[in-house]
Amino acid sequence: MKNLLEIADLYHACQTIGGFFGARLKAFRDYLDFRGVHRIFDIGCGPGHIINHIPDGIDYIGFDIDHRYIESANRRFGKRGRFVVRPFDRSAADDYGQPDLILMNGVLHHMDDTCAHSIVESAAAILPEHGFFFALDGCYKSGQNPISHYLLKNDRGKFVRTAPEYQNLVATVFPQTEVFVRDDLSWVPYTFAITRARKIVAPRSVKETASSRPNSHTFFTQDIHGVIQNDKYSPIKRA
Repeated sequence: MKNLLEIADLYHACQTIGGFFGARLKAFRDYLDFRGVHRIFDIGCGPGHIINHIPDGIDYIGFDIDHRYIESANRRFGKRGRFVVRPFDRSAADDYGQPDLILMNGVLHHMDDTCAHSIVESAAAILPEHGFFFALDGCYKSGQNPISHYLLKNDRGKFVRTAPEYQNLVATVFPQTEVFVRDDLSWVPYTFAITRARKIVAPRSVKETASSRPNSHTFFTQDIHGVIQNDKYSPIKRA
């Protein structure tokens, strides 16, 4: 079954049926604001279906090392974005311009710490100060649903982490890193870690308080001094 998921259409069908593709869209809705974004790098873009949910007018470049996924993406979505077979590194900015947002949906849990840190470090090196790094991955946590734990244990990615582990991985190069833990993004029981990071520390006053919204979720945040705190967060308020 894991090998079958390398087929682009089957992979996307499984992601959709299980609610995992929808989970990405919900994470976008709750934790991303595309205003001011002019160019996106999507690392590990897969078959490219996410581009249907990227606002018009944004220059989108998807990277993947699987030529079958990229062939499918170019065939279906080549008029909306650029999809290239290549590993991501700092030279991507030389070839395609500087991005405002770098996405890694379902990628970090396929990488060991050394590889993941190298990718995140490259992302930080080419992002401008106002830019964002955004990742979505499966996540272990204590007391999680047994089905969720089983699925994560048997995932194709062998480096599923806890929220603090994702936190520590990204915060080494991004002074402001937040990791949001969600169990309610897909109909199949599954725990997600949404990592959102930037190079400059933004004022905390822009966040809503937990008491202002009923549907708040645990998150971990690491400030520039490396202190991990446990808190509550509600999805961002849009104008």
